[in-house]
Amino acid sequence: MSIMKSDLPKLLLDIKEGVIDLGWGHPSARLHPLEKIKQSTLSMLDYDHAESLQYGASQGYGPFIETLARFLSQQKGYSSNKVFSNQLFITSGASQAIDFICTLFTVAGDTVVVENPTYFVVEGMLKSHKLNVMGVNCNENGLDLDDLEHKLKSGLKPKFLYSIPTFHNPTGTTMPSQNRERLVSLANKYNFYIVADEVYQFIYFNEPPPTSLLDYDTQGKVISLGSFSKILAPGLRLGWIYSNPQLINTFTDSPLAFSGGGLNHFTSTIVNELIGMNLLESHIHELQNEYLHRATVMDNSLKQYFDNSIEYIFPKGGYYFWIKIIEKLNTSNFLDKAEEFGVSFRPGNFFTHTSDYDSFLRLTYTLYEPNDLVEGVKRLSKVFSK
Repeated sequence: MSIMKSDLPKLLLDIKEGVIDLGWGHPSARLHPLEKIKQSTLSMLDYDHAESLQYGASQGYGPFIETLARFLSQQKGYSSNKVFSNQLFITSGASQAIDFICTLFTVAGDTVVVENPTYFVVEGMLKSHKLNVMGVNCNENGLDLDDLEHKLKSGLKPKFLYSIPTFHNPTGTTMPSQNRERLVSLANKYNFYIVADEVYQFIYFNEPPPTSLLDYDTQGKVISLGSFSKILAPGLRLGWIYSNPQLINTFTDSPLAFSGGGLNHFTSTIVNELIGMNLLESHIHELQNEYLHRATVMDNSLKQYFDNSIEYIFPKGGYYFWIKIIEKLNTSNFLDKAEEFGVSFRPGNFFTHTSDYDSFLRLTYTLYEPNDLVEGVKRLSKVFSK
């Protein structure tokens, strides 16, 4: 039987022919561990012909939750405490988790706080729930806690704060341990949740970052998001929430989890097998090494082609370079010109509802091979040259 050709798009990734788009925060398809996933799928199906195709338990596939708890407990830079199975809820990735948190913990008109700048899609997600979005400034240590505390003292009453504490998107900064402790104490004092988007926690280069914000939580204020999109493959649509057991019960007892069963049950059975076969940890090491290499290539190219016309900090992990053009140009105005030169990027103002980041842009080094990164930076330098 032949399969009809479709004109509909196959992927979220949408890049014009001939353009090196350094804007997409996507992993490289070449690095997806296809053979490992195939091996673990076949292994699982060898002994499980029915369970994996049934409705899963509301919290998630039990054996997978236990496997994941053991795996996370063993990883440097995730938690200094043992992770228990009653602290985990399986999701369909961090984006679905954010939307689910909005559904369960907010009502229209509530206020939520985000970093300024932040992940550019999140504001739209929050506003789709009719939430009021308030920005708090960032500095070299991530979220500016003095700015946050000033706003809280002035009467700001958020339902939750959304933060990317480790290898921030887009700035690449990481919140130090003492700031994490202070942030949680502010959440306790002013009674709001912290939604910690910690999907880059494992993509570190030379040393692990500070551990999850949950390590600093004593009063059930932190909801940490993890994802296999960054450490395995985004098409799996699989992630987890790591939180206080009482908050985990809120997700598990929800009508959605009961009606449809555990989220992404079939994929969970595959990844459970993959971790059990010791295939994930080696893959994470491969990603760390490859992305460090690509980041170094991009760093060298930026120095070569931009001389002293830009400022940035070499990332310690994650996906991004956050570039400041020293001559104050509005980077949004250069997108059309960039495409004419066969390159693209994300302007700084994509990541903010203000215009504080006119002269910034974000570049990603994870999607393209090193030679394409060099060519992309070379083309980009021509866009901003006179």
